[in-house]
Amino acid sequence: MAEEATLKWSELKKLFQETDQKELINLLHDLYKNSVENRRFITARYAKAGDENKILEAYRKKVINVYYPPRGAASRPRYSVAKKAINEYFDASGDIKGTMDLTLTLVENIMKYLHEFSGIDEASQVGGSDMMEKFCELGRTEKGQEFYPYFRERLHKLYRDSDDSPYGIGDNLQYYISNLVDDIADPNDDFFEEDLQDN
Repeated sequence: MAEEATLKWSELKKLFQETDQKELINLLHDLYKNSVENRRFITARYAKAGDENKILEAYRKKVINVYYPPRGAASRPRYSVAKKAINEYFDASGDIKGTMDLTLTLVENIMKYLHEFSGIDEASQVGGSDMMEKFCELGRTEKGQEFYPYFRERLHKLYRDSDDSPYGIGDNLQYYISNLVDDIADPNDDFFEEDLQDN
């Protein structure tokens, strides 16, 4: 298989520095027209104030559609598509809260699919745990800790619904969630007591 001919970033950077603004704008325009992914990425990067929610919702729809497209549940979910959308959103926007929201949305949909169909592909099993870990890593950052109250109810539901989940994924989710709560929640947070009261 022939190697793809590409320039190194250092070479491109030098070329871009010598290129006039109009030509760079034309290049961006061509990239924008070239693919949906490019349009979504550029839009997320340069969103005006007030448009962020629309952009986040477009990415959320992409994540949900992997498991639950408009016509019903997917027969073969493609976890890699959802993961790529989340990474793309974070790289383009740098929005920690939105990225946490998307990772949690993905994990919730994996668990919903798993419980409805008593099974799921291996990539989603492993990916669900990986995404929960990513959520917790972001949640432990200084900025991420501010958003714990916003996600608390969803985390609690996910923790509770993870009981007796097959393939060990529920145990993994509960492990990550309980460690996050122990690390960042207010000492008076009754997260685990609520779980006992519900039973």
